[in-house]
Amino acid sequence: MDICGRPVARANPPSEPERELINSPSAWASTLPDVLDEAFPNSRAETRRALLVAAGVRRFGVGHAILRQGDEGSLALVLEGHVAVRRTTDDGRQLIVRIVTRGGLASVLPLVARPATADAVALTPSPAAVWHGEDIRSLAMADSGLAVDILDEVLLTFEEVMKRLDGLLHQNALRRVARVLATHADLFFAEPPVLSRSHLPTLVGTSREMTGRVLRVLESRQVIARVGRDRLLLLDPDGLAAAAELGGDRARAARGTSSSSAALEQ
Repeated sequence: MDICGRPVARANPPSEPERELINSPSAWASTLPDVLDEAFPNSRAETRRALLVAAGVRRFGVGHAILRQGDEGSLALVLEGHVAVRRTTDDGRQLIVRIVTRGGLASVLPLVARPATADAVALTPSPAAVWHGEDIRSLAMADSGLAVDILDEVLLTFEEVMKRLDGLLHQNALRRVARVLATHADLFFAEPPVLSRSHLPTLVGTSREMTGRVLRVLESRQVIARVGRDRLLLLDPDGLAAAAELGGDRARAARGTSSSSAALEQ
């Protein structure tokens, strides 16, 4: 049932492989109240109780979509793990807008009565609570604290999008790749890693070919090493920080790059 006590179908009914990942809500009964408190600190207690009762809780395997771009608008709250918010453009290009962890909302515009504007895809096994967008909108209209909490999350997403646009417009490919690696070092260089080389183009906003060229430059500088088919090893954290912060002539002067790497810094 929804928040108003009406029977409703789950948003995004699971496929057969996904059905095996569904947990009983009782499995996360002790976790969800705490995460609701963390995510919506300005909301009223009765609002959080209503959210607790109405939540559809599922555990999603790596690569499974929690929300799908174009589907009915919903709000998804990550209870554990890492989830990528991924936008697909009209010409088919994909860009990871942000990565959400415990207590984050894997929805770009959860209060807007329109289809979802991005996918929410599990990078690790990730339980999430999902609500219909219209129900969240009704609660937010009655509880300004909840509305403010959701708006704060929307503004965080907007800020990250603006930073990404700034990078696309004003930063060279080397700096963009280095900044993504430095920003998400805990995910790229973890053991086991959460992010791999295949995620880089969608995080950076470059082609696979350009990303590969930049990785070869960083490898030639002994900043990173490519391991196996898809992993990266960090060799020089200071070198990565320098590549992320310095661009153009300053980076070439500081590190004495070759002409091939200099071309990536134009």
